Amino acid sequence: MFILDLPLWAALVIILVMSIILSYLGLKFIHKFYKYEQLSEIHQLSSYIFNAYGLLYAVLIAFVIYINWSEFDEAQRQVYVETNQLSNIFHNAQGFNDTLKTKVLKATAEYTETIMTDDFQAMKKLRRGIKTRDSYDKLWESIISADLSTIKNQKAYEICLSELNQVSEARRLRYLYMENTIPAVIWVIIIIGCVITLAFSYSFGIKRRYPYILFVISFTYVNVLMLYLILVLDYPFSGYNSISIEPYAVILNHFKEVLSAIK
Repeated sequence: MFILDLPLWAALVIILVMSIILSYLGLKFIHKFYKYEQLSEIHQLSSYIFNAYGLLYAVLIAFVIYINWSEFDEAQRQVYVETNQLSNIFHNAQGFNDTLKTKVLKATAEYTETIMTDDFQAMKKLRRGIKTRDSYDKLWESIISADLSTIKNQKAYEICLSELNQVSEARRLRYLYMENTIPAVIWVIIIIGCVITLAFSYSFGIKRRYPYILFVISFTYVNVLMLYLILVLDYPFSGYNSISIEPYAVILNHFKEVLSAIK
Protein backbone atom coordinates (compact mmCIF):
# COMPACT_ATOMS: atom_id res chain seq x y z
CA MET A 1 0.00 0.00 0.00
CA PHE A 2 2.97 2.34 0.46
CA ILE A 3 3.08 2.93 -3.29
CA LEU A 4 -0.26 4.80 -3.06
CA ASP A 5 1.40 7.53 -0.98
CA LEU A 6 4.09 8.17 -3.59
CA PRO A 7 3.82 10.89 -6.25
CA LEU A 8 2.80 9.53 -9.64
CA TRP A 9 6.25 9.96 -11.19
CA ALA A 10 7.90 8.08 -8.29
CA ALA A 11 5.36 5.25 -8.51
CA LEU A 12 5.92 4.93 -12.26
CA VAL A 13 9.70 4.76 -11.79
CA ILE A 14 9.42 2.13 -9.06
CA ILE A 15 7.03 0.06 -11.18
CA LEU A 16 9.46 0.30 -14.11
CA VAL A 17 12.37 -0.90 -11.95
CA MET A 18 10.20 -3.73 -10.62
CA SER A 19 9.25 -4.68 -14.18
CA ILE A 20 12.88 -4.77 -15.32
CA ILE A 21 13.91 -6.94 -12.37
CA LEU A 22 10.91 -9.24 -12.77
CA SER A 23 11.50 -9.62 -16.51
CA TYR A 24 15.19 -10.35 -16.04
CA LEU A 25 14.61 -12.97 -13.35
CA GLY A 26 11.77 -14.60 -15.31
CA LEU A 27 13.78 -14.84 -18.52
CA LYS A 28 16.84 -16.03 -16.64
CA PHE A 29 14.85 -18.78 -14.95
CA ILE A 30 13.05 -20.03 -18.09
CA HIS A 31 16.08 -19.93 -20.38
CA LYS A 32 18.15 -21.70 -17.80
CA PHE A 33 16.16 -24.87 -18.51
CA TYR A 34 15.00 -24.29 -22.09
CA LYS A 35 17.10 -23.14 -25.02
CA TYR A 36 15.85 -21.14 -27.99
CA GLU A 37 15.60 -24.21 -30.17
CA GLN A 38 13.37 -25.98 -27.64
CA LEU A 39 11.09 -22.97 -27.22
CA SER A 40 10.79 -22.38 -30.94
CA GLU A 41 9.25 -25.86 -31.33
CA ILE A 42 6.18 -24.84 -29.33
CA HIS A 43 5.88 -21.24 -30.58
CA GLN A 44 2.74 -21.88 -32.60
CA LEU A 45 0.93 -23.72 -29.79
CA SER A 46 2.06 -21.14 -27.21
CA SER A 47 0.79 -18.34 -29.43
CA TYR A 48 -2.70 -19.83 -29.70
CA ILE A 49 -2.98 -20.44 -25.96
CA PHE A 50 -1.45 -17.06 -25.14
CA ASN A 51 -3.94 -15.23 -27.39
CA ALA A 52 -6.94 -17.08 -25.95
CA TYR A 53 -5.78 -16.65 -22.38
CA GLY A 54 -4.81 -13.02 -22.98
CA LEU A 55 -8.32 -12.27 -24.21
CA LEU A 56 -9.89 -13.73 -21.05
CA TYR A 57 -7.47 -11.86 -18.81
CA ALA A 58 -7.99 -8.60 -20.69
CA VAL A 59 -11.77 -8.89 -20.28
CA LEU A 60 -11.36 -9.46 -16.53
CA ILE A 61 -9.00 -6.50 -16.12
CA ALA A 62 -11.23 -4.25 -18.23
CA PHE A 63 -14.29 -5.21 -16.18
CA VAL A 64 -12.54 -4.59 -12.83
CA ILE A 65 -11.14 -1.24 -13.99
CA TYR A 66 -14.55 -0.16 -15.31
CA ILE A 67 -16.30 -1.01 -12.03
CA ASN A 68 -13.62 0.67 -9.93
CA TRP A 69 -13.49 3.71 -12.16
CA SER A 70 -17.25 4.09 -11.91
CA GLU A 71 -17.14 3.86 -8.11
CA PHE A 72 -14.22 6.30 -7.92
CA ASP A 73 -16.17 8.74 -10.08
CA GLU A 74 -19.27 8.29 -7.91
CA ALA A 75 -17.25 8.86 -4.73
CA GLN A 76 -15.97 12.11 -6.26
CA ARG A 77 -19.54 13.08 -7.11
CA GLN A 78 -20.66 12.57 -3.51
CA VAL A 79 -17.97 15.03 -2.39
CA TYR A 80 -19.40 17.61 -4.80
CA VAL A 81 -22.94 16.86 -3.62
CA GLU A 82 -21.98 17.24 0.03
CA THR A 83 -20.15 20.53 -0.48
CA ASN A 84 -22.98 21.87 -2.61
CA GLN A 85 -25.60 21.07 0.02
CA LEU A 86 -23.46 22.49 2.83
CA SER A 87 -23.14 25.71 0.87
CA ASN A 88 -26.91 25.79 0.36
CA ILE A 89 -27.54 25.28 4.08
CA PHE A 90 -25.12 28.08 4.92
CA HIS A 91 -26.84 30.55 2.58
CA ASN A 92 -30.41 29.55 3.41
CA ALA A 93 -29.69 29.83 7.12
CA GLN A 94 -29.08 33.55 6.67
CA GLY A 95 -32.86 33.91 6.43
CA PHE A 96 -33.24 32.94 10.12
CA ASN A 97 -33.23 35.22 13.15
CA ASP A 98 -29.79 36.29 14.41
CA THR A 99 -29.43 33.68 17.18
CA LEU A 100 -30.42 30.67 15.07
CA LYS A 101 -28.58 32.00 12.03
CA THR A 102 -25.28 32.32 13.90
CA LYS A 103 -25.70 28.87 15.43
CA VAL A 104 -26.35 27.16 12.11
CA LEU A 105 -23.62 29.07 10.26
CA LYS A 106 -21.01 28.17 12.89
CA ALA A 107 -22.11 24.52 12.97
CA THR A 108 -21.93 24.28 9.16
CA ALA A 109 -18.45 25.84 9.06
CA GLU A 110 -17.22 23.62 11.90
CA TYR A 111 -18.50 20.47 10.21
CA THR A 112 -16.87 21.46 6.92
CA GLU A 113 -13.56 22.13 8.63
CA THR A 114 -13.53 18.82 10.53
CA ILE A 115 -14.18 16.95 7.28
CA MET A 116 -10.91 18.40 5.98
CA THR A 117 -8.79 18.13 9.13
CA ASP A 118 -10.20 14.94 10.68
CA ASP A 119 -12.45 12.91 8.40
CA PHE A 120 -10.29 12.83 5.26
CA GLN A 121 -7.20 12.07 7.34
CA ALA A 122 -8.99 9.12 8.94
CA MET A 123 -10.40 7.96 5.60
CA LYS A 124 -6.87 7.62 4.25
CA LYS A 125 -6.56 4.76 6.74
CA LEU A 126 -10.06 3.45 5.95
CA ARG A 127 -11.52 4.83 9.19
CA ARG A 128 -14.17 7.41 10.06
CA GLY A 129 -13.28 10.64 11.83
CA ILE A 130 -14.42 10.87 15.46
CA LYS A 131 -14.39 14.67 15.64
CA THR A 132 -16.34 14.85 12.40
CA ARG A 133 -19.07 12.72 13.91
CA ASP A 134 -19.40 15.17 16.82
CA SER A 135 -19.56 18.20 14.54
CA TYR A 136 -22.05 16.37 12.32
CA ASP A 137 -24.31 15.80 15.34
CA LYS A 138 -23.97 19.48 16.30
CA LEU A 139 -25.04 20.53 12.81
CA TRP A 140 -28.16 18.39 13.06
CA GLU A 141 -28.85 19.65 16.58
CA SER A 142 -28.52 23.29 15.50
CA ILE A 143 -31.36 22.86 12.99
CA ILE A 144 -33.78 20.33 14.45
CA SER A 145 -33.69 21.85 17.95
CA ALA A 146 -34.85 25.24 16.66
CA ASP A 147 -38.09 26.68 18.04
CA LEU A 148 -40.34 26.69 14.98
CA SER A 149 -42.63 29.34 16.48
CA THR A 150 -39.79 31.89 16.35
CA ILE A 151 -38.85 31.17 12.73
CA LYS A 152 -40.51 33.63 10.39
CA ASN A 153 -39.09 32.18 7.20
CA GLN A 154 -40.54 28.66 7.40
CA LYS A 155 -39.71 27.97 3.76
CA ALA A 156 -36.00 28.56 4.35
CA TYR A 157 -36.10 26.22 7.35
CA GLU A 158 -37.76 23.44 5.34
CA ILE A 159 -35.17 23.85 2.59
CA CYS A 160 -32.32 23.70 5.13
CA LEU A 161 -33.74 20.52 6.62
CA SER A 162 -34.06 18.97 3.17
CA GLU A 163 -30.49 19.98 2.28
CA LEU A 164 -29.24 18.52 5.56
CA ASN A 165 -30.81 15.18 4.71
CA GLN A 166 -28.97 15.24 1.39
CA VAL A 167 -25.72 16.04 3.23
CA SER A 168 -26.32 12.98 5.41
CA GLU A 169 -26.92 10.79 2.37
CA ALA A 170 -23.78 12.04 0.59
CA ARG A 171 -21.79 11.48 3.79
CA ARG A 172 -23.01 7.89 4.12
CA LEU A 173 -22.26 7.17 0.46
CA ARG A 174 -18.79 8.70 0.83
CA TYR A 175 -18.06 6.22 3.61
CA LEU A 176 -19.60 3.40 1.58
CA TYR A 177 -17.26 3.98 -1.36
CA MET A 178 -14.32 4.21 1.04
CA GLU A 179 -15.11 0.81 2.57
CA ASN A 180 -16.32 -0.94 -0.59
CA THR A 181 -12.98 -2.30 -1.80
CA ILE A 182 -12.32 -5.23 -4.14
CA PRO A 183 -12.81 -8.61 -2.41
CA ALA A 184 -9.60 -10.52 -1.68
CA VAL A 185 -10.61 -13.37 -3.98
CA ILE A 186 -10.69 -11.02 -6.98
CA TRP A 187 -7.26 -9.65 -6.12
CA VAL A 188 -5.93 -13.23 -5.88
CA ILE A 189 -7.39 -14.13 -9.28
CA ILE A 190 -6.05 -10.95 -10.90
CA ILE A 191 -2.54 -11.46 -9.51
CA ILE A 192 -2.48 -15.14 -10.50
CA GLY A 193 -3.68 -14.15 -13.96
CA CYS A 194 -0.92 -11.55 -14.21
CA VAL A 195 1.75 -14.08 -13.17
CA ILE A 196 0.54 -16.63 -15.73
CA THR A 197 0.40 -13.98 -18.45
CA LEU A 198 3.98 -12.92 -17.72
CA ALA A 199 5.10 -16.56 -17.62
CA PHE A 200 3.69 -17.04 -21.13
CA SER A 201 5.70 -14.07 -22.39
CA TYR A 202 8.90 -15.77 -21.18
CA SER A 203 8.15 -18.93 -23.19
CA PHE A 204 8.95 -17.27 -26.52
CA GLY A 205 12.50 -17.02 -27.70
CA ILE A 206 14.10 -15.15 -30.57
CA LYS A 207 17.70 -15.10 -31.67
CA ARG A 208 17.95 -11.34 -31.25
CA ARG A 209 18.04 -11.21 -27.50
CA TYR A 210 17.78 -7.50 -26.71
CA PRO A 211 14.62 -6.69 -28.71
CA TYR A 212 12.96 -9.67 -27.02
CA ILE A 213 14.01 -8.46 -23.56
CA LEU A 214 12.67 -4.98 -24.35
CA PHE A 215 9.37 -6.51 -25.44
CA VAL A 216 9.07 -8.54 -22.23
CA ILE A 217 9.91 -5.52 -20.05
CA SER A 218 7.30 -3.41 -21.84
CA PHE A 219 4.71 -6.14 -21.53
CA THR A 220 5.45 -6.59 -17.82
CA TYR A 221 5.38 -2.83 -17.24
CA VAL A 222 1.93 -2.49 -18.79
CA ASN A 223 0.56 -5.39 -16.76
CA VAL A 224 1.89 -4.03 -13.47
CA LEU A 225 0.61 -0.55 -14.37
CA MET A 226 -2.89 -2.03 -14.73
CA LEU A 227 -2.62 -3.49 -11.22
CA TYR A 228 -1.45 -0.10 -9.93
CA LEU A 229 -4.40 1.61 -11.61
CA ILE A 230 -6.84 -0.83 -10.02
CA LEU A 231 -5.23 -0.22 -6.62
CA VAL A 232 -5.53 3.57 -6.99
CA LEU A 233 -9.16 3.37 -8.06
CA ASP A 234 -9.98 0.86 -5.32
CA TYR A 235 -8.93 3.33 -2.59
CA PRO A 236 -10.45 6.67 -3.67
CA PHE A 237 -9.63 8.46 -0.41
CA SER A 238 -6.13 7.05 0.17
CA GLY A 239 -2.75 8.01 -1.22
CA TYR A 240 -1.29 10.73 -3.40
CA ASN A 241 -3.88 10.37 -6.18
CA SER A 242 -6.86 10.34 -3.84
CA ILE A 243 -9.94 12.53 -4.11
CA SER A 244 -9.06 16.12 -3.23
CA ILE A 245 -10.40 18.13 -0.27
CA GLU A 246 -10.24 21.27 -2.40
CA PRO A 247 -14.06 21.58 -2.77
CA TYR A 248 -14.37 21.76 1.03
CA ALA A 249 -11.51 24.25 1.28
CA VAL A 250 -13.20 26.57 -1.22
CA ILE A 251 -16.53 26.76 0.60
CA LEU A 252 -14.85 26.90 4.03
CA ASN A 253 -12.94 30.03 3.04
CA HIS A 254 -16.23 31.63 2.07
CA PHE A 255 -17.89 30.52 5.31
CA LYS A 256 -15.10 32.08 7.36
CA GLU A 257 -15.34 35.37 5.45
CA VAL A 258 -19.08 35.58 6.16
CA LEU A 259 -18.67 34.66 9.84
CA SER A 260 -15.90 37.22 10.31
CA ALA A 261 -18.20 39.91 8.87
CA ILE A 262 -20.99 38.89 11.26
CA LYS A 263 -18.68 39.20 14.26
